[in-house]
Amino acid sequence: MLTNAAHLRGLTIQAIDGPLGTVDQVYFDDETWAIRYLTVNTDWLGDRKVLISPFSFIGMDWPARRLDVALTKKQVENSPSIDTQRPVSRQYETEYLGYYGYPLYWGGPSMWGPGSYHWA
Repeated sequence: MLTNAAHLRGLTIQAIDGPLGTVDQVYFDDETWAIRYLTVNTDWLGDRKVLISPFSFIGMDWPARRLDVALTKKQVENSPSIDTQRPVSRQYETEYLGYYGYPLYWGGPSMWGPGSYHWA
């Protein structure tokens, strides 16, 4: 299903063990226009914003304005910090993707790296 990226702003991100926060921004790949990350405002972590990768998406409930992810709050709390006012570097992406055990999307023949992925 196609949707305007602006409709993602404000969605609640639901972890396995509770809400993480709400979508603030969308980071696109400037070559493929794929969504690479969502920045999420987290009340429970103070002013900290975190990145959420589409690799973690497991479900979507549009009427409830909720996106479910296969992450725990503890995983997100311990994830690498990000300065959302700067572009995401490959060095940061390598650290971030490695932390979660996700493949490097630029390391394979498809838009998502070594294989194809299906999300919510």
